Amino acid sequence: MSRVPTVYEALNQAVLDAIPTMARRVLDLGCGSGALGREVRARLGASVTGVSASPEEVARAKTVLNTVLHQDLDAWDGQGVDHPFDVIVCSHVLEHLRDPEGLLRNLSRKSAKETTLVVALPNVLHWRQRAQFLRGSFRYSDGGIMDRTHLRFFDWKSARDLLERSGWTVSRASATGHAPGVWRVPSLGPALDRWCCRIFPGLFGDQFVLLGSRTES
Repeated sequence: MSRVPTVYEALNQAVLDAIPTMARRVLDLGCGSGALGREVRARLGASVTGVSASPEEVARAKTVLNTVLHQDLDAWDGQGVDHPFDVIVCSHVLEHLRDPEGLLRNLSRKSAKETTLVVALPNVLHWRQRAQFLRGSFRYSDGGIMDRTHLRFFDWKSARDLLERSGWTVSRASATGHAPGVWRVPSLGPALDRWCCRIFPGLFGDQFVLLGSRTES
């Protein structure tokens, strides 16, 4: 049976909104089809360099980004691109790596003090997943929080710890997601979701979005 290529095509709106408007040079690690980078170019007029380990994603991303590298991020030390960048994006890619800390540490060494790191990570302790654990179920899936290609799992604290151990200072951290039952009150739903994620990010957030700057030695 032939393999069906998996191409990440989603646009993460929370990540897009977190990218500073001053960004002119953006490095998108795990760029997927280039959906995020395409919007960054359209919105900010920035030059976007994408990196992916998937040849299918590289082929797609090359049609919409300025530069795309075919690299295994677990073996990549940041070579082959012109550092530093204004913004480095790691949106739902670090959980797929054996050594995400090593990658972030290498990037910190090559970054300027003005570089902004934007990271998005899934929350393994989201309330729906907690319910599954309480039922004694630990099952991988073809996508989502328990994606079978995830090698690392993060909660609210360990997500921040990952950046801080890797030479980055967290300047902002937030969560996006949905609280149970909110759909019953559609007029208040979005506001209630935002409130729940702000007060209890580790419970109601299905993803964390963190901004970091290089830690000064």
